[in-house]
Amino acid sequence: MQFRWNQIWGMSAIVVGIICIVKRNVPIGFESRPPSFYAKGKWAILLGVLIIILGLFIGLEIPKQMKIDRCLDSGGRYDYKADKCIEGNSTNSGTGQNSEINP
Repeated sequence: MQFRWNQIWGMSAIVVGIICIVKRNVPIGFESRPPSFYAKGKWAILLGVLIIILGLFIGLEIPKQMKIDRCLDSGGRYDYKADKCIEGNSTNSGTGQNSEINP
């Protein structure tokens, strides 16, 4: 199974969110400086949950939007109900139906 960058970033964000929930003490600040403050207790849990939700969005929704964008950029039309790209100009053996593009 080959992973794409967005799936790796999404899984990484989910792991970071789980670590925030487990540790319940998250340092917040700029890199190479001491932390400005710490998110502790329920705030660390809330931060962890938000990071997990962000990771799920990055891993699941962004690939779908990229697929739609590739279809539209190639001049096709995207059928959201069938979750398929339909090529804009060519037809299937004279039947008048549009052919599909497999990204």
